[in-house]
Amino acid sequence: MKTKITNDIIKNGYHKFKLNQKAFKKLKEILLKEITSKTKLKKINLSKIHNKINIKDLNDLRLGIFHSINKNLNFKKALYLSAKEKINYCVGSEICSSDANLSIQFPNDQSSLLRMHTDFFSGESIFQVNLWIPFVNVKKTQSMFIINPINSIKILKKIKNDKLITFDHIDKKYQSKMKWLTINEGEAVLFSPNCLHGNVVNIEKNTRWSINIRYKNIFSPYSNHENEKKIGSFYKPLNLGAITQFNLHYNFDEIAK
Repeated sequence: MKTKITNDIIKNGYHKFKLNQKAFKKLKEILLKEITSKTKLKKINLSKIHNKINIKDLNDLRLGIFHSINKNLNFKKALYLSAKEKINYCVGSEICSSDANLSIQFPNDQSSLLRMHTDFFSGESIFQVNLWIPFVNVKKTQSMFIINPINSIKILKKIKNDKLITFDHIDKKYQSKMKWLTINEGEAVLFSPNCLHGNVVNIEKNTRWSINIRYKNIFSPYSNHENEKKIGSFYKPLNLGAITQFNLHYNFDEIAK
């Protein structure tokens, strides 16, 4: 298993796998409860919810659920438990996490786009891994795309060396390099957000619901790109060993100096 995770991420930038189903069931139960609370819908079909919700209300719904799930410790715990062994293998067992982002993408919705990007452009750690969980079956434009590490580096070098180049130009030129992920409900991907990734207008017939959350080892280095996105602000401690907690509690380092 460990060799496959490493090989997949090094070659493709991502690893697809089946989630812990007990934890995933808990995640979906909490999500459905939040949707019911905020919409008053009695019956919820996630894939067809665009038939029940006006698109002008979509962002308020997304933000409302976003704030609720990030205050819900059971939700954050279930997220981690859904892929604990694989997350720990990728970044270690002493980790911190970001907030969980929620994406709801209706068919033909122009307002929910996340253009091609890499997360370190916005000051995040190059040593993090992103857990991406859809709550419905996704494929093609209903899903997300990722560009493998070799091609991502080639494109990023072009962006760095050509100040006039635009992402519109990049999007069109490198469409053939975009790998669209086909993922069934109950599956997920762990990927390096250093690779270029994003989404486009969903021209499929179903709505996409997905969660993504970033995990980082608390002791991994920070790059020169990072600024305010440090532990305690963007990243919150999640799973710390006893000796780490001991040294965070007592300042022996100050005495040693």
